[in-house]
Amino acid sequence: MKKIISFLLFFLLIHLKSAYSQSIGWEARTNNKEYIKASFGDFALRHRTDESENRVTFSKSVWKKKKVSLKLPIHYKIEKELPSFQPRITYKMTNTKLWVQTEFWFDKSYETAFAIEKPYKKFSFFTGWDTSDAFRFGFKYKIK
Repeated sequence: MKKIISFLLFFLLIHLKSAYSQSIGWEARTNNKEYIKASFGDFALRHRTDESENRVTFSKSVWKKKKVSLKLPIHYKIEKELPSFQPRITYKMTNTKLWVQTEFWFDKSYETAFAIEKPYKKFSFFTGWDTSDAFRFGFKYKIK
């Protein structure tokens, strides 16, 4: 059943990227995790390429136009049937963003991540570190 869900979400990611999504991206981490992401509106899908995790996210941003912004996403990890909350605070500089986020739920805290993000035309590149001692890097392409 998990493989079917993974395939359907991956299929949806590929097809939504050209039709309805606002961005599509890729992320890799030094702990051998790799993700494909697509977002549209306030919703996002994330597929872990080793088929062990698919996640649906709904998020809202606060203070978007200010120097410091706050993003409030709620994730649902399909295979684990686990919701989580992962607020992100972003500090915007002239041509770069610094952000920190932490993922948790009522009874458990997961990891905290720090990153620097650099936009270039329709792309946005980032690199960072998280408390699982993994470095992460990736990019996002804005379609709309």
